[in-house]
Amino acid sequence: MIFSLNIHYMIWCLLGAALLLSLVWITWYNRRSMRLLKFIKVDERTRRYLYPDDLPSVSVIVFANDDDKWLNKFLPTIMRQQYPAPFEVIVVDDASVDGTKDLIGDMMVYFDHLKIVTVPGQTRSLSRKKLAIMLGIKASQHDVILTTNANCQIHSDRWLMAMMRNFGPGVDVVLGYSHFSHDNDKGFGRTYRIYDEMTSSMQWLLSAIKGKPYRGISDNLAYRKELFYKHKGFSRSLELKWGDDDIFISEIANAKNTRLELLPPTYTTAHYDDLPHAFGTLKTRRDFTSRHVNTKRQFRVQALMSLLYWLRLAAIVAAIVLAWNNLAVLAAAAIIFLITWLPTMLITFRNCYLLKLPLLLFSAPLMVLIRPIVSAAYHLKGLFTRKNNYTTII
Repeated sequence: MIFSLNIHYMIWCLLGAALLLSLVWITWYNRRSMRLLKFIKVDERTRRYLYPDDLPSVSVIVFANDDDKWLNKFLPTIMRQQYPAPFEVIVVDDASVDGTKDLIGDMMVYFDHLKIVTVPGQTRSLSRKKLAIMLGIKASQHDVILTTNANCQIHSDRWLMAMMRNFGPGVDVVLGYSHFSHDNDKGFGRTYRIYDEMTSSMQWLLSAIKGKPYRGISDNLAYRKELFYKHKGFSRSLELKWGDDDIFISEIANAKNTRLELLPPTYTTAHYDDLPHAFGTLKTRRDFTSRHVNTKRQFRVQALMSLLYWLRLAAIVAAIVLAWNNLAVLAAAAIIFLITWLPTMLITFRNCYLLKLPLLLFSAPLMVLIRPIVSAAYHLKGLFTRKNNYTTII
């Protein structure tokens, strides 16, 4: 009799714990989403911006590596930006063997503010990406540097103006947003890739909104050239192949000198012929560089909430196993289950909409469960390929 009462008590304690964990998860998940929504719909629109006559001169640096197909498609959009101040576009060619040089040569006939800089092909002991950016900055003539990549699509001829309007007094860094193009992503794992991109973007965007920037995206990132030289460029992380847009930003950005720009016309879209492969490569790199940024709080909170999500599920399953023939317990478990799943679906849907990603709904709660497992697998993979992140053999 006493044993039976103890089991009964344990079951309802498990369900109570599951309910509490569900409420904690949903409160946290929704709060993050609402913070992003408020920034986009309210906060960003009430900030002070530069007038068109006060916009700074800017050098747009486009990194290219065998990207003549993308340059031919997307570069004209950059060249034809409606911008009242002087600007130039510098294509930094990383020893391409396709038709990049010929393509740029043909375009230079029509655009006098287009340049090309070539990265020496024999350089192996330095980060190719960092070296390319440094050469582009050295060749630049203007006050502000805006980096992007050849495979990035610009969606508006006001992109440059919207990004540069943020460079008022005291602002040295402007973080723009970019996302993958999933149009041709039809393979296994597409849903996970979308959810992971949404979650990763939410992490660094919200950290920047809170005044703790630690990452940008090289597809859409601007900073003053003076700050780059004052910081001695990438000198503090030259031994690493990567980190030009997260480790570097973590070093130079703070709450006072940095702005986040999330006006939809400033979004860029990165196109890849093989997105699954590109996604895996970039995720492994980000996992490595994340340990070198100036704040780890956002990663720890995400890990904690993922753990709580799993504990909630474990408590529900345990209660059902202990009382599988009790209708009241099964009904309570189902209600608690839905209390988590329904809001998770709706909030994920809203986040994807705000970030211009393919919309997720029914699969979202499952992705919440899967992501920490997949991320752990990528982390383990990174441990075995650690030397690939360095410019010299370690």
